[in-house]
Formats: sequence, structure tokens, C-alpha cells
Amino acid sequence: MFVFIILLGLSILSIILLGYGLFANVRHLSHVKEKLGTAESVLAKSIEQERALNVELAEMKHKIERNIVSDSLTGLPGWQIFEDRLKQVLTQSKRHKLTFAILFLDLDDFKIINDVLGLEAGDELLKEVAERLQSSVRQMDTVSRFTGDEFVFILPHVSKPETSAYVAQRLLNAIAQPFRIRDQELFITASAGIAIFPNDGEDISILLQNAESALHQAKSHGDNNYQFYRREMHMISRRELILTSALHGPDIYKEFSLCYQPQVNTTTKQIVCMETVLRWQHPDFGAISSDDFLRFSENTGTILVIGEWILRNACQQFLTWQSLGLHPHKIAVNVSMRQLENPHFAYNVSHILLDLNLEPDNLILQISEMMLLTKLGLIEKTLRMLKQLGVHIGVTGFGTGNIALQHLRSFPLSYLKLSNELISDITANEETKAIVKMLIALAATLQLQVIMDGVENQEQKQVLKELGCNMMQGALFSPPLRAEEFTALVEEKIVESV
Repeated sequence: MFVFIILLGLSILSIILLGYGLFANVRHLSHVKEKLGTAESVLAKSIEQERALNVELAEMKHKIERNIVSDSLTGLPGWQIFEDRLKQVLTQSKRHKLTFAILFLDLDDFKIINDVLGLEAGDELLKEVAERLQSSVRQMDTVSRFTGDEFVFILPHVSKPETSAYVAQRLLNAIAQPFRIRDQELFITASAGIAIFPNDGEDISILLQNAESALHQAKSHGDNNYQFYRREMHMISRRELILTSALHGPDIYKEFSLCYQPQVNTTTKQIVCMETVLRWQHPDFGAISSDDFLRFSENTGTILVIGEWILRNACQQFLTWQSLGLHPHKIAVNVSMRQLENPHFAYNVSHILLDLNLEPDNLILQISEMMLLTKLGLIEKTLRMLKQLGVHIGVTGFGTGNIALQHLRSFPLSYLKLSNELISDITANEETKAIVKMLIALAATLQLQVIMDGVENQEQKQVLKELGCNMMQGALFSPPLRAEEFTALVEEKIVESV
């Protein structure tokens, strides 16, 4: 009986264990089934994503192929058509000993249009530009848009360089006419570079490269002009590349030095201001002109950092002079368009003044008259913020442009520095005297201080005093000096010349 009970218990335990095993298997199978369902769902989603990606890739491929044949924005021939036509013109020209030209054209300051009016307005402008360019060339010529605002032309059967020059000027004139974009009138200019076959190259890549080099050279001469390729441009391009790269280098400040040129009051015989001048001595190319420095630094954006370095060091030097008992009342620093376009510029100036404990009244920020002429609306807010800060604003090179009187009256200006072009013949030319006298009277009416730049001799100084100008700057008083050269002895010598 006891054995039977034990056997019965074992049987029941076996049944329980078997049932539990079956239950566990069912749960495992259910879990596996659930995982399979999830995997199927992920797989289906992946297949759908792959299908969508394939559609997107196909659309992109179609768009790229379409753009190769035709530019989607302007409708101009794309790169493939342009290259095919260029190959044909090159082959025909070689066979029949003909001449043709490659012309690169680029809009000046197009980025400003995009920044101010938006990308859509920029695209509308490019469409209208393309229409004007196409209508300004012959039917046999080809015009294509490369990238952004850069256009390239094939001008076949050009018998002499003057012909391509005529075409280039006609294109620039077409661009210079006002555009109407979204109920706003826009005035823009362009620059162009020209390379001639076979003188400037006998294969496509060399001709394109040389035409682009000529374009860069045209831009370096200022807006709205064209240049032919010259062999020395390769050296110029190499120099520009090296100098542009140097501005990004960690040792660039070792190549910089700050010099200072005094502005004097010939009535009180005092140095009223020291104007800061940057000197750049490159180890390979020697002294770099201020125009080159400004162009390279603005193009690369390094002017923002370097400009702040100049401003801080100039202000620090002014405080050092004050602590030594020297007498410049103010320090003047030239600022560029890129700096004034920076929305943080006024804040950066205030931070430097606060950090150095320098009174804003001691600082003059100088801008060129050309900046006021061409970029008025972009910098007005910044100038007003600087004026509110207590900093003085001066305009350099005044008197050779066409700045409107209302701008002088409404702008927060303190100083007008007359262009040194006006001083060269002031002792002999009555017309120049009349112009300077008128500008001095205009400044007095607007309660602005006038400084005459470029004074070189006593005769010029005397004429200016007779005309009512007593604040002057130039070699007669002192060339730009390093800070350590501006000692009490030098100051005494400067005052003696006054």
C-alpha cells in the first residue's frame, strides 16, 4: 500500500512537471512569435524606407542630369552642353586657325542681396540677370551659369581682343541698369575676366583657369570693370593665396605692427589725435599695402578678429601715452565694412572700452566715404549705436565722392577728413581752393570738425589756414611712427613744425 502511494505521487508529480513544461513551451513559442512579428514589421518599414530612398535618389539623379543639360534656375545651358560647345569651338579654332574668347562674369556683392532680401529675391535677380546677359550677346555665343552668381561665356570667331572687350563692357552696362525685384529698385554691378585662345592657353582647363584669374584681378581693381588675362597673373594669384592663408596662421600677429600718425591743431599747436596705421611685413613678400590687407582680410572674414586686435592694442597704447604725460587727446582707428556689418560690433567696442577703462570720447572710428556711398543702409544702425555709446565717427577721403547732403545731415558724424587728392595742387589751382573752402564751410554748417590729410609743406599749410582749416595731418608734421618712437622729443619736434 505504501509503495502504491509513492508511485501514485510520483505519477502526479510527473504530470505536473509535464504540464509546466508544456506551459513554458507555449509561452516561449508565443514570445518567439511576438519577436517574429516585430521583425516582420521592422523589415516592412525598412523595405518602405529603402523604396522611398530609391525614389529620392532617382529624383536627385534626374535633377543632376537635368542641371547638367540645363540650369534649373535660369534655363541657361548646363555644364555638359557648355563643355560640348567649348570642345567644338576649340576644335574648329585649331583647325581653321581662328581666335575665340572665354569670359567669366561675377556679380559684385551678391551676398548682400541674399542676406538683406532673402534667397528667393536673390534667385529672382539671377533669372533677370541671365535674361539680360543672353540678350546682350550674339546668337553664336554661349552663356552658362557655373555656380551661384558666376556666369561664363564662349565668344567664338573673335578677330581681335577689342571685340571681346566691347562685349564685356556691353555686359557690364546691361547689369548696371536698375532691376525691379519685389517692388524694390536694385542697382548692382559686375566684374569680368577674359582669356583669349590661343594666346592665353590651348586647352579647355587652362583657358577656364586663366579667365577666372582675370576675373579675380578685375575684382581686386574695384567693382564694375573687366580685365584681360596676363601671364603675371599666375604670380599674383599665388601671392594672394599665400597671403590669404597667412591671415589664418597662428603667427600672423608677429608680422603685424601698429604705427601712429599725428593729427595736429595748427592754432593751438597741439597733437589732437593719433591715427592708427597697420603695417604688415611678410617674410617673403615684404611690406603689404593696407589696401591688400583690407581686401584679403575682408574676403576671408579674418578682419573681424584682426580688427578687434587692432582696436584693443591702439586703445591700450593711448592709455600708455596718457600715463606718460603725452598729449594726444584722442586715438583714431579705421574700421572696415565687414566690421560694421557685424551685428555685434558695437557691443565688442563697448566691451573693449569697459575692459580698458577708456572713455568713449577718446575714441574716433574712421570709415571711408566710399562705404557711406555704397553701403549706407547696411551700416546706419551700427553707426547710431556707436554714437549713442559716445564714440566719435569720422569719414576719411571726403570730397571725391558724391555723398548726398542729407546723409551728412542725418548721420551721426563728428569729423570729415578731406581727401589728400585735394591738397596736391591747392597752392596753384584756384578751383581746388574753392572746393576746399566750400567743404570747410559745409562742415562748419553741420558742426563737424574738418581735418586736411596729406599736408606736405609749409605753403599748403598756409593756404589751408587762410581757408579756415586748422586741423591737419601729413608728412610735414610726421610720418606714421611706431609707438616707441613717439617720445617727448618727437612730440616736441612735431609741435615745432606747427
